[in-house]
Amino acid sequence: MTSAPILPVLFGGLIVWSIYRRLRRNIGRQKLRPRRITLSIVIFSAVTVLFIAMSLGQSHLLLGIGGGLLPGALLGIIGLRLTQFETTDEGHFYTPNTLIGVALSLLFIGRLLYRYRVLSDAAAAPGQALPFQSPLTFFTFSLIAGYCLVYYSGLFVHPHDQKLVP
Repeated sequence: MTSAPILPVLFGGLIVWSIYRRLRRNIGRQKLRPRRITLSIVIFSAVTVLFIAMSLGQSHLLLGIGGGLLPGALLGIIGLRLTQFETTDEGHFYTPNTLIGVALSLLFIGRLLYRYRVLSDAAAAPGQALPFQSPLTFFTFSLIAGYCLVYYSGLFVHPHDQKLVP
């Protein structure tokens, strides 16, 4: 048995696990972890800069990025306003708006499945964009990145000692 059949299974498992983790973070009460928030901000910032660097000289990709960052940031602001914060003896917690988080996750999953389907049929449809050349993929990523950057930054700077829940 060669490693060729194992790689798609491992990669698929990694994708399913990351999707599960993303959905889990968008549903229910979450413990506020400043280190995790900081790491998320750094990772989303770095990947966004990489996407911008990859798209320099290609205006359609830059438009995809710019077109997603602004509405994503606005969604982040709305998400922060709809987030419930609480402080208990156990620590600081927040409950994100489930509708926004699940909608963005489903958009990401849908785009991922669509691109997988298109790339698997690339030989039959040679007119499709290459893996990192689709403005819609850049838009979808930057929508999520804009949301996460604003939302996580807001979580990080939110005054956490507002109230003590008994």
